[in-house]
Amino acid sequence: MHRNLYKSRADIIKIENNELLESKLYQLDQGSDNLEDETINILVSELIMHGKDENQIRQISQISKILGLSLGLGAEYCHRLEKAAKIYDIGNITICSKVYEKEDTLSFEEFEMVKQHTTFGHDILVHIDFPSTHLGALISKEHHEWWNGSGYPSQLLKEDIDIASRIVAVADTVGALFRKRPGRVMWKYDKILDYLKIRSGIQFDTNIVDVFMINQEAIHEILMTDLESVPSAWYA
Repeated sequence: MHRNLYKSRADIIKIENNELLESKLYQLDQGSDNLEDETINILVSELIMHGKDENQIRQISQISKILGLSLGLGAEYCHRLEKAAKIYDIGNITICSKVYEKEDTLSFEEFEMVKQHTTFGHDILVHIDFPSTHLGALISKEHHEWWNGSGYPSQLLKEDIDIASRIVAVADTVGALFRKRPGRVMWKYDKILDYLKIRSGIQFDTNIVDVFMINQEAIHEILMTDLESVPSAWYA
């Protein structure tokens, strides 16, 4: 199983736990009864070590699954989507944590570097040979593409963006807005719903926003639930 973890190309880019990650993944190569799930867990642990909120990972994963099921994508596919939605942001481990912790607006150069987490994440996941990591690689590359073609990195338009990426783009935005971040307060849920409606047909697929609104109460429950109170089967 070949893995190509990018090394630093500027001070802003830094794989802080690269050797540990590669060591863990190598150990898994030697044999495991549940290799895919263990690999997912290692990648999630790396994201948490880099500052990603564990509740946010759970929320995005579960919201993505609900949206997929409501769109009629099938239970098996949505189970894979649920796993992929835990790890699609793995490219963030290539970006120095100080950048994400900045209170001020990022400089043009900093933002250009941050944008590369999409392709870095794709290149990490595409070489890990499981259905969920392959789907995660695709989502990583496309989750910042916009429905109207003005996103990044490839300016894809409408259905040229994979359905999984369009789903996670909505879930990712909701998960991010529903928590305090440097330079921004946590948004109230009603404000998030209004934002999705405004961005529907611009940033987001209208059909996915419509399905989100149908499921808004269940999604709000997911957002309000702390990880400690979630049954393990729910977060499996």
